[in-house]
Amino acid sequence: MEGSIEGKQESDFLILIADDVPKNIQLLGKTLDNRGYRISAVTSGDQVVKTARNHAPDLILLDVMMPGKNGFEVCKELKEYPELSDIPVIFLTARSEEQDIVKGLNLGGADYVKKPFNSGELLARIKTHLSLKEARDQIKHQKRQVQQLSETKEKLYSIIAHDLKNALFGISGLAEILEEDLAEIDLDEEILDSVKMISKSSNTATLILKNLLSWTRFQTDDLELTPEEFSLSEEIQESISLYQTQANRKEVEIRFVSDVEPLIVLADLQMISTVVRNLISNAIKFSNAGDEVTVRLTEGDDAVHVEVADQGIGMPEEIQDTLFNPEERPKRAGTDNEQGTGLGLLLCKEFVEAHRGNIKVESEPGNGTTFRFSIPREFAMQNGQPAG
Repeated sequence: MEGSIEGKQESDFLILIADDVPKNIQLLGKTLDNRGYRISAVTSGDQVVKTARNHAPDLILLDVMMPGKNGFEVCKELKEYPELSDIPVIFLTARSEEQDIVKGLNLGGADYVKKPFNSGELLARIKTHLSLKEARDQIKHQKRQVQQLSETKEKLYSIIAHDLKNALFGISGLAEILEEDLAEIDLDEEILDSVKMISKSSNTATLILKNLLSWTRFQTDDLELTPEEFSLSEEIQESISLYQTQANRKEVEIRFVSDVEPLIVLADLQMISTVVRNLISNAIKFSNAGDEVTVRLTEGDDAVHVEVADQGIGMPEEIQDTLFNPEERPKRAGTDNEQGTGLGLLLCKEFVEAHRGNIKVESEPGNGTTFRFSIPREFAMQNGQPAG
């Protein structure tokens, strides 16, 4: 017995022989049995499909000339059944029928062997087609597994994107309202600190969840760039207002500077908003009380530039070199011990590059950090007209 087929032994395979001559069946059966294959046999074309459906053979040796249905008719019928269509069919044909074999191959036959057959050639062809069938079956199995994983991912994503996100948004919103209301009441400082911690933690969790969802969608090609015209200056101001409470809590001032207003851009609003908000949140995160965060919007000859600069703790070069590396993802706590996943800046890089732009960082320990990103000229429009 020779080597296995795709990890299986010959005894794992059932071969159906269809021939109206008993001596042919006996000779084929002996050849296959000596090699170790399991065998089933029928003597007419009318029996092939029924036997195949009952016993699910791995390969069929099919005589072309048989009483009733000939081999070509049987092969055509086999291919009409989804559960039988992938079974390889090898035609057994006499030399006088050789000119018809193309017809059989066009009907779905895998191969043919001339009568009288050479045992070595027949066994080699059988092994080849069983190997191909095993490979195809494995691919189909893997595709089913991938499909199941994809469906599971979609269900999980749906739960996170809707149920969990909505719950977090609700907690975050209520926590901010509670913090503002309690600030006007004379309460124990420990209670106020606890409420502030709830508000801060829920805001952090919300940002992390947003980044995780965006990252997942981008990595699985579910998030496509959808350009639309919008005011970048207004979007920046909206982003600043969203983080004003966070900035006030840390006694950090946010300032917006623009030499072009309104500045209309043709870009993906969701992506650009994610970039701006991550950079503003990051700047506040690493700022100290009394620091200023400046968001600057300018238009150059070939691009629109956004700069977010803080006066915070800064970072050494070795950290700067890893900021946009997905394998590194440095996770530093903020000045108020704020936590993160390290995904925010990776998203910024990928979303900016999706617009054929670029993003850079300049920083020095103790002297703050400046992030700059640019959208190429072809994405920028001023007052509804192409910029420049």
